Amino acid sequence: MTKSKVKSTSYPHSNPTLHPHALTDVERASGLKWHSHASSPRSSQAFCLSAFGTLRSITARDAILESLFRGALACFPRRTQPLCWTILPERENRELLSEFGTRQPTSIDALCVSADEVVCIESKFVSDAGKGFGGCGQYSKSKPEKKCAGFRGPGSDLATRTGAWCRLENWEGERSPRSYWSLGKRWFRTEVFELQTSANICPLRGPNYQLMRNFLFAASMAERDGKSHFGVVTIGPHRFAPILSEQVAAFQKDVLQDQFSDRIAFVDYETYAGLLDDSGDPAAIELAHFIRERIRSIVDQAVEPLG
Repeated sequence: MTKSKVKSTSYPHSNPTLHPHALTDVERASGLKWHSHASSPRSSQAFCLSAFGTLRSITARDAILESLFRGALACFPRRTQPLCWTILPERENRELLSEFGTRQPTSIDALCVSADEVVCIESKFVSDAGKGFGGCGQYSKSKPEKKCAGFRGPGSDLATRTGAWCRLENWEGERSPRSYWSLGKRWFRTEVFELQTSANICPLRGPNYQLMRNFLFAASMAERDGKSHFGVVTIGPHRFAPILSEQVAAFQKDVLQDQFSDRIAFVDYETYAGLLDDSGDPAAIELAHFIRERIRSIVDQAVEPLG
């Protein structure tokens, strides 16, 4: 999903969902690409920065991360001593998926890297969790000016009327051809690439679109940097677990080849808070308390529809 972002040299100090230790001094000084609603207590970006940005300064960081990954991803290596991990919030790399041009490239909420692994964390909180994972902006049921007819095959390009099976594979102005389909051939089911007509639905049209970009980002970075393992952990409050876990399961079943389905999973934030407590680290326990308090205040106590 394309996230609306604004470059800023300051951060939303008054947002109660942003933990005091979420950002480094460098990030406070140089700024991040803030989402348009980053100052809202419902902000998914602020909550993710609190949950994983704060973890960077906690002594038990590596053990906590590996407990999270090991519990979520069956493919994650089992070992007695954790590796050293780097957590990089709001990480982009246009080269990995050929996302050049003026459009927002894939942005990883929290990119976690060790000497031998890459794990992308895709976080949801309130402002986006109720709708699930984001779909392709080329197609929209609600917008009459949609650029794609919603299937993969000739005739689907409504904007430039090319014969491309997917209009994202062509140059358009400064936007480079995206490499999603070509990279996906190593990981996705053969039926994903079958020729479609207007009677069909593109397999990457809905929530699969955002999940696909996270998956290919992790896979491509691992290959480029010579890492042995990669994965994607999606995470959100337990209240949204039904829709988020269902969408992840559909991506595993309908898009990924069976042997790669264990490289993506959903975990709820309450489970993560439990791992913080289990570490015995006072700073981690304080962070767990912060996470639970924000969920109680913003998610559990909400009377209006969330999303």
